[in-house]
Amino acid sequence: MAENVIIPDKIKLFHIDVVSTYINDKTIDKNLKLEFSVAHNTKHNLKDERIKIELFINLLSHQEIGVKFHIDFHYNITDLENHYVLDDNKMPLFSGQFIATLLGISFSTARGLIFQQLQETNFKGMILPVVSPLKMLASKKKE
Repeated sequence: MAENVIIPDKIKLFHIDVVSTYINDKTIDKNLKLEFSVAHNTKHNLKDERIKIELFINLLSHQEIGVKFHIDFHYNITDLENHYVLDDNKMPLFSGQFIATLLGISFSTARGLIFQQLQETNFKGMILPVVSPLKMLASKKKE
């Protein structure tokens, strides 16, 4: 990686796709305990300087009461070549700091989207927790 400096002006979030949602709020009460998890996948197109971050966000109880979202975030990165090296198999290895930055932008945006979508449900007012993007790096979804 030549210069691993992340320049915000070179990151463009150009499309957000809410792929799927699941909201089951039929029997919630104030004692409901929800387990929170977030996982991600990354996809890339080096030629077009694009990265897609797929986020899978779950807030579920043992009774399947809760919330699930799959949201895709599409980025165009003007200086993408500065954020990866090719391994021996010519596959790109992206900088952890770079992917963590995109995860942070994506998750922060997802929190607002989810908050808005929950306003007409029994989960009204629920705010997802803040999560360290560096911790999210370890939450890669198995395909």
